[in-house]
Amino acid sequence: MGAWLAMDSYQHAYTDRRREAARALAVAIEREITNRKTTLLALAASPHLDTGVGSDLAAFYVHARRAAAAVASPVSLIGPDLQILIDSDRPFEKVPSATAADAAVRAVFTAERFGVSDLQVSPVNRQPVVALTVPVQRHGRVIAAVSTRIAPDELSHLLASPQFSPGTVATLTDSHGVILARSSAAEGFVGQRVPDWYTQAISGQESGLTAGRTLAGEQAEIAFQRVAGIAGWTLTVWDSVSAYRASWRPLIMALLGGGAMVLALALTYAMWLSRRILHPVTALQQQAEAVASGGGAEALALSAQKDRVSPIAELNHLSAAIGRAGAIIAASERRSQRLAEAGAVALWRATADGRIIESRGWEVLTAQNADQLRDNGWLEVVHPDDRPSIQALWRQALAERRPKEFEFRVRVRDGRWVWHRSRAVPILNQQAGITEWLGAIETIHDRKLAEAALSEREARLRAVFETTPECIKIVAPDGRLLEMNSAGLCMVEAASLSDVEGGPVLDMIVPEHRAEWQAKHGRVCRGEALRWEFDIIGLRGTRRHMETHATPLQLPDGRIGHLGITRDITERRAAEERQDLLAREVDHRAKNVLAVVQSVLRLTPAQDVTSFTQAVEARVAALARAHSLLAQGGWVGADLHTIIEKEVAAYCIPETSGTPVSLSGPRLPIAPYAVQSIGMVLHELATNAVKYGALSVPDGRVQVVWRLDQRGETLHLAWVETGGPPVTSPSRRGFGSRLIDATIRGQLGGSVDWGWNPRGLTCSIALPFHRAAVHNMAAAA
Repeated sequence: MGAWLAMDSYQHAYTDRRREAARALAVAIEREITNRKTTLLALAASPHLDTGVGSDLAAFYVHARRAAAAVASPVSLIGPDLQILIDSDRPFEKVPSATAADAAVRAVFTAERFGVSDLQVSPVNRQPVVALTVPVQRHGRVIAAVSTRIAPDELSHLLASPQFSPGTVATLTDSHGVILARSSAAEGFVGQRVPDWYTQAISGQESGLTAGRTLAGEQAEIAFQRVAGIAGWTLTVWDSVSAYRASWRPLIMALLGGGAMVLALALTYAMWLSRRILHPVTALQQQAEAVASGGGAEALALSAQKDRVSPIAELNHLSAAIGRAGAIIAASERRSQRLAEAGAVALWRATADGRIIESRGWEVLTAQNADQLRDNGWLEVVHPDDRPSIQALWRQALAERRPKEFEFRVRVRDGRWVWHRSRAVPILNQQAGITEWLGAIETIHDRKLAEAALSEREARLRAVFETTPECIKIVAPDGRLLEMNSAGLCMVEAASLSDVEGGPVLDMIVPEHRAEWQAKHGRVCRGEALRWEFDIIGLRGTRRHMETHATPLQLPDGRIGHLGITRDITERRAAEERQDLLAREVDHRAKNVLAVVQSVLRLTPAQDVTSFTQAVEARVAALARAHSLLAQGGWVGADLHTIIEKEVAAYCIPETSGTPVSLSGPRLPIAPYAVQSIGMVLHELATNAVKYGALSVPDGRVQVVWRLDQRGETLHLAWVETGGPPVTSPSRRGFGSRLIDATIRGQLGGSVDWGWNPRGLTCSIALPFHRAAVHNMAAAA
């Protein structure tokens, strides 16, 4: 009976282990795919693709190389014509002449969402791979795709589990039933299609158990699990029936052999005594039959009570011996059950207080013999860093009187430190007291290495997540913020994630954009990938304009949330608005210039061709100087001192006695439309002075003085000439004076006062400053 219970428990443990292994490996595959998808989404949001796939490929190539290092797989950029534009495995200058013609890649452009291919041949290196691809969306359309490829040996490495017994194999198949990866001998099976009976057996099921013949021709017990989020991918764990039977046959045979030996000894002793006396033979026979029937200690005790006392001492001793034999068999039954439950591979036994008595397989593993491992001697081959935790857990197990698992490194025969796991199970007597401890040891080194590699990969992905300049966030279906990187926290003016974690994202959206944000968030959580713009208000009140690319993401609880890659485009939007304003201003200025040139041509006296040409050229040059000043200042205005300096500099040649023109006045910002007008007025005054006034003689001087009145409402500008030819009042007004009057009075709403003093001309101009000034002083600066 003990052997049967051990076998039944062992079989259930094997089945449960297959099922749990299939689930765990399916989760590992899904998490690996999700990690790579997250990296590709961050890369697809790169600002180097904002102006198209051909404008800044060199900078994007550097970004792609960093992403490829993070996922330890090459990354490609694919154009809308399915041509591979760059590949991180190739130098930037050597564009691969290949086309990504796989149906999964084409579907990314049509469905505008993340895609995973079945097993295919890479167009870059002609090797079998699985391609993961995300769309690059700008302005509501897919302009390119970013893809990475996973080789079957990478997936096979994820499937290799140290928990597997010999004959246990894990495989991963795609939607067409083609083997993508295998935990062992992958090179001989990857690319083959699974048997038809298996495809039919798992059809329409997410997980389950089945049995049948494998591609290798072995009869197998099988557990399968679909991989979440990847249509048609299935994880299978199967055990060879022959290997499974071989694993428990030695244990069962040993138990049967031991029980039979004890029974044979007891019966032999009874037969020897039966020659001496027949009186209590019947009672002894009943005891022996109770033992042989497997009834255990209880049945043995009942039969013994019928004739406990015999006048023959030997018969009494024999009765006690048979009782002890029955107890040994009962203990053996309990031990067999516990060993089966522990999934024993290498076995050990310890006293009730935790001192090791013996171990089967320990010497083969570590070279420690039976004497060396007893009590606490086995700790000598446990890694020093692991000993304190092992001893603490062992003390806890003794105190709690419950099964306990330990993981630690053991120095094996060749001197390497190899990770192992031990499970300790207490053996209880009928009074629930611990009689001894039994345990099993198995190697978990490969699993530990895989976990370390996975942790390292997750650390690299976390580094990408935290160092990306764009905001990366995960939002739950109900709109609560689950995760956000450092760049995002900076954008929303949060000191740490705890300031915003768990809170509604909608609270940070400006009221006028909340309805649109909520509607599109709902669409993303229903499976769409979208891009849209909205404004936020940070925790400190700063308003920012944001652009987000959102894609569905399955959360650990199975719900679909949204993964968003968001960037702050406030500066870009302001630059676009400034550019639009500048374009309108340039258009307006150009029209004004053409009108002024037309007036100059029409009104300039044409006494002769030469003088007419010179006059027109000089006035057009004045307009050009005004335009140059505006262009230098970004068409927001110019400083009055600079305007005057530029106009008089065209006519002044410094003499040894000093510059003939002096300027005096504060720096005042002049609006663009007034810059041309004031420039033309100064040009006419300077031209007149050069021809007829103070600047026509070496000793002549011109003083230009300007100021604002006390209230800051009126700009006063005076042009004063001295040392020139005597001045008389003109009999008629020339073109220059008429142009000045028309400009000051008609365009700027000011006044002009002419002084015809014999010592020199004076021209006093008064302008309402609000008509001429730039009102945004910071912009003019």
